[in-house]
Amino acid sequence: MVALGAAFAIAVLGLGSVLVSSLIDDEGSGPSAHRPTTTAGDTFAASTLEQQVTGLLTEAQGSKSPDGMGVQSEPGSKGPMVFQQPSVPSCVQKGIARSDAALATRTGTYQGKDALLVVLPDTSDSAKVTAYLMDATCVEQPSVGTAKVLLKDTYTRP
Repeated sequence: MVALGAAFAIAVLGLGSVLVSSLIDDEGSGPSAHRPTTTAGDTFAASTLEQQVTGLLTEAQGSKSPDGMGVQSEPGSKGPMVFQQPSVPSCVQKGIARSDAALATRTGTYQGKDALLVVLPDTSDSAKVTAYLMDATCVEQPSVGTAKVLLKDTYTRP
C-alpha cells in the first residue's frame, strides 16, 4: 500500500513538472512574449492612454476661465489668477524634438519607469493631438541626457 502511494505521488509530481515547464516555455515564445508588460503600480498603459489624454484635456479646459483668456478671479481674492502653460522639462522637450507649448502634462509611471505624459497639438491636423509618453528619468538625473519616447500616438481632440 505504501509503495502504491509513493508511486502515485511520483506520478503526480512528474506530471506537474511537465505542465509547469510547458507553461513556462509557452510564455517565452510567440508574439505576446515580447509585448511590454504593465506593472501593477503603473499610472499609464497603452490600452488606456487615449482615455487618459481625453480626461486630461477635458480637465485642462475646465480649469480655464469662461472667456478663454486664461484669467480668472480666485474665490475670496481681489485680483485675477493667471493660468500657466504646462511645464515641460528641457530634457523631455529635446526628446520630443518640438518646442511648441504643451496642452497638458501629467507625471506617472509606465512599465515601472518614471514617465511624463506630454500632450501637444498635432502638427498635421488641428482636430487632433499627439500624446508623448516620455521616460522622465532625466528630470531627476540630468546625467541621463535626453528623454526617450516610450510611447507616441495621435488622438482626436475632445
